Amino acid sequence: MMTQDPYHLIGNYKTIPGVYDELYDAEGQIRNKYKFLVKSFQELGPAELVNRRRDTDRILRENGVTYNLYQSDSPEAKERPWDLDLFPLVMESEEWRVLERGLNQRADLLDALVRDVYSKRRLLYEKKIPPEILLNETSFLRACDGMYDSNHFLTKNPALLFFVCDLIRAADGNFYVLNDRVQAPSGSGYSLENRIVLSRIFPSMYRDAMVHRVAVYFRSLRKSLTQLAGVSGREPVIVLLTPGPSNETYFEHAYLAGYLGYTLVQGEDLTVRKNKVYMKTVEGLQQIDLILRRVDDDFMDPLELRGDSLLGVPGLLESVRSGNVKIANPIGTGFLENRALLPFYSDLCRFYLGEDLILPMAPTYWMGTKEHFYLVLQNPEKYVFKTVSRTDEEKPVTFIELSGDRKDSFLQKLKSFPNRFIAQEMIASATVPVLGEHGFRPGRAIMRTFVSSSGSGYQTMAGGLVRVSPSLDDFFITSQRGAWSKDLWVLATETQKEESLLVTKSDQVMISRKSSGVPSRVADNLFWLARYLERSENQTRVIREAVFKILQVEDGYERESLENALKLVTHVTNSYPGFLGDDAGELFLNPFSELQRLTSDRGVVGSLAFHLRSLVIASKSVRDRLSDDMKKILLHLEDQSQHEIESYDQIIDFLQKIVLNLSSLTGLSFENMSREAGWYFLNLGRRIERSINMILMLQGMIRWDSFRDKASFETFLRINDIRLTYNRRYSGKIDQESVLDILLFDTTNPRSFAYQLEQINSDIKFLPGKNEKVVYSEDRAALQLYTHFKMKDISIFFESENPLESVSIWLEELHNHLKNLSDALASRYFNYTEEQTRIGDGNG
Repeated sequence: MMTQDPYHLIGNYKTIPGVYDELYDAEGQIRNKYKFLVKSFQELGPAELVNRRRDTDRILRENGVTYNLYQSDSPEAKERPWDLDLFPLVMESEEWRVLERGLNQRADLLDALVRDVYSKRRLLYEKKIPPEILLNETSFLRACDGMYDSNHFLTKNPALLFFVCDLIRAADGNFYVLNDRVQAPSGSGYSLENRIVLSRIFPSMYRDAMVHRVAVYFRSLRKSLTQLAGVSGREPVIVLLTPGPSNETYFEHAYLAGYLGYTLVQGEDLTVRKNKVYMKTVEGLQQIDLILRRVDDDFMDPLELRGDSLLGVPGLLESVRSGNVKIANPIGTGFLENRALLPFYSDLCRFYLGEDLILPMAPTYWMGTKEHFYLVLQNPEKYVFKTVSRTDEEKPVTFIELSGDRKDSFLQKLKSFPNRFIAQEMIASATVPVLGEHGFRPGRAIMRTFVSSSGSGYQTMAGGLVRVSPSLDDFFITSQRGAWSKDLWVLATETQKEESLLVTKSDQVMISRKSSGVPSRVADNLFWLARYLERSENQTRVIREAVFKILQVEDGYERESLENALKLVTHVTNSYPGFLGDDAGELFLNPFSELQRLTSDRGVVGSLAFHLRSLVIASKSVRDRLSDDMKKILLHLEDQSQHEIESYDQIIDFLQKIVLNLSSLTGLSFENMSREAGWYFLNLGRRIERSINMILMLQGMIRWDSFRDKASFETFLRINDIRLTYNRRYSGKIDQESVLDILLFDTTNPRSFAYQLEQINSDIKFLPGKNEKVVYSEDRAALQLYTHFKMKDISIFFESENPLESVSIWLEELHNHLKNLSDALASRYFNYTEEQTRIGDGNG
């Protein structure tokens, strides 16, 4: 841990000769811009910094900030918690203004370049780039040719709505551009989250430092997107298109959708009809005006581009050509990420803008040019070799790390396919202070900056995302390789006014109590989220009751009741044969391993852990629909479901935490969610699953003849949390008829079957797309269910010769009606997939 030495924070910090250091100047003095921060950190002291570090990790974890890693042993992407260093990178206003001018110029250059590439292609006729770079590169999409001339909005508005630029500071103190991202650039959401967290952890320090706000960037972006949508008289319908929860930056997609107020969609949520793009919602088809995409070019339209894509929308390009929908950034801009263009940007800037490039490129050479090829191979150790295409699976290579056969093999690859590679001179990136256990230590850094279109040109975010590697030997600094992040603070010369996404007084806001549309996929996931929640809670209560009985049986508690409780565990988890198999006698004597398996093993289909995992997966698909408190509880559930269980006490402790969190989740969804379409599907899922659970448990207890055992009655009442009420009503007396009545017919019991049907019958009326003159399939199914239930009463059953057998048959009939209702809802509202025919391969 850090010592109490007030100078210890910087005492062990060592600069590297010949490398620019952000903290110290060439004379070994702390730079003026950092003196205030260093002093503030030292005054906090090591113990308090440890506390702030812990708070930061907790906030990031509670907010669900993750970056998914594909380099994982698991077949699924592994979620890695976001790492944020507490000490920001600082830049003064004068220094930032130079960068800002260079970034805005670069945006103008990229916009001019992409327009030319898909129209007149002057850069080829004027021989500004070798033709192979354009004509042999798959990122140049022939299907987009002429689109920037024919589309009315793209001729009058910037084609490039936003882009990000990765910069590195060299030994001379100047910044050099490494590359650009324009298709679906990530990082702005993470940058915003970093800023929010640090301003919360160091509120006074952040305020006193007078840091430029980053909210103005997002306000500018949203205004530009609204203008590009090109609609008047109403709010445009804008969606954010994501590849889905498995994407490495899915957190950011959901985060930005919520922050900007857009609907988060996946490709399957959209469809093209008569050259217009619609979102398939439970209310019906809703036309889309603009798509803010986080999907790469090739995957956007499987009809004309990559034929095997499931991430895009068939027919989307034709809709764009017709001007019926806008895309930000436009399809085809992926060509700007072609690394073979990097060596030619200086000439292209003079060609298009008549200016010298303000921000120089890191010296880069395209190996497809003989002159560049032979120049690089004279001294290959100076360079890092990257593929021209960012989608190429070949990883960056440095000759320093190669030897023997690997070096020979790579040289042969370079000679055989020189067009595939660029060589970029290795620039020793500046070192930055990273706060560790023993104070500051130097790390390598790359800075990602963000630029968006505005009414008067381009707007640069006064901040950015800094990726830093604590290892000074790490040349490649990427989030996929485990880099940490830093916030970039641009210091203002005067106090900044607060900026937010609130509209100005001059903007008119139309009051609305109607939702913007719930995609069918979202409604489906909300429905099943509720069902998994109920299923998990029911299993938790059943297993908990069984464990309580195991702990009590040692004191002579009824063994028959224990065995019935264990049978119920097998029944509700559908883990046959278990406690109902031929070897059940042995399991009854030693039930721990089976209970442990059914509680904590996610690999067992039907186990509690399996359903908790299914609940979490469903929640991630609707992340943008859930409140922060709900997401925190789901995070706790995810953490708890991975705990090891080695004893009955640990099982009890685990189950107590699970049932409290599940109950909290239910309470939040019931009390805090607006009664819009999505909520009704959530509540219907809860009521249907709770009804089915009641049926299954009652049928099991009747089948094992345990409804003749008083202890089993008590077990069932406790599982359904109605034991105290029952005791007060019947003064401790207990029989079959009264127990079945309170569980099935008593509408004052919120867990009774009758109560669930009342809720279902009420909610079904509020589902969207209703016409009073039409009886829909789900209405008919709900009515049949309700009528079949109302035709019976507990006294009717107990007038028969074998009441329990009659109840069991009746319950099975109700179960079938519930399944019919669920199927009717799915068929009408959740059937969002459309049959697709694959046409060709590759590019269609």
